[in-house]
Amino acid sequence: MPIKRASNITLNPDAANELKIVLVGDSKVGKTTLLETLKGDGMIERGYSVSLQLESREIAKNSSSPKVGRIFDLRSQRYFPFLHSIYYHGAKGAIIVFDVTNRLSFESVIKWRDIIWGHVGKIPLLLVGNKSDLKNDPELHISINEGKALAKELSALQEIPVPYLEVSAVYHIIAFCDERIKPIETEDIYPTYEEFRKPFYIWLIEIIKKGGETKL
Repeated sequence: MPIKRASNITLNPDAANELKIVLVGDSKVGKTTLLETLKGDGMIERGYSVSLQLESREIAKNSSSPKVGRIFDLRSQRYFPFLHSIYYHGAKGAIIVFDVTNRLSFESVIKWRDIIWGHVGKIPLLLVGNKSDLKNDPELHISINEGKALAKELSALQEIPVPYLEVSAVYHIIAFCDERIKPIETEDIYPTYEEFRKPFYIWLIEIIKKGGETKL
C-alpha cells in the first residue's frame, strides 16, 4: 500500500479527486512538525499543506483517477480567527493534535471538535497525541488509555469511529496505533517516513470509502 509523492496537484481544495483534511490543535503541540514528517525526505510541497496520493485501486475498482488527501495546516490559528471559515470550507476530515505532556492541550480537544463541526458539520476525526518521546511522568502526562478513552467519547457522536495515535513526530515514531488503522503485519514502532504515514493513509481511504467509492 504505497504512498506516492504528489505532483502537479492543484491547490484548490474543492478540486475533483482531492480530499481536504484540516490539521488543528493548541499552539506548540507540534502540528507543523507533524506536517513536515508526513512530507518525508525530499518531498517538495506547499509550506502549509502536504498531499498523500492514494492508489485508486485501493478505493474503487472502476476509478482510474488518482485521489489525493491534502492535509492543511493553518498556522497562527489563534491570531487570525476570521480565516477559520475559509480554512474549514470543504474539509472532509480533521486531525486534532495534542501534546501528551501538556494536559491543557488534551483538554482542548473537545473545543477543537466543536469548532470543526461548527464550521463543516460532523466530519470524521483522527486524534493524535504528539511528543511521546518527552513523556517521563506517568502521573502528569496523558496515558495511552486516556487517549483511547477520549477517542471513544468522540466516536459516540459520529458515523466513523475516531482512531487514536500516539506519536513522536520529530522522530517519526508511532508509539501506539489504534487497531482500526493499524497496518497488517507491522510493528508498533515505525522508524521510516513511509511507515509513519501508513495509519494516516488508511484513515484517508476509510473516509473516501464511507463517502462513496467514486466520489469525495
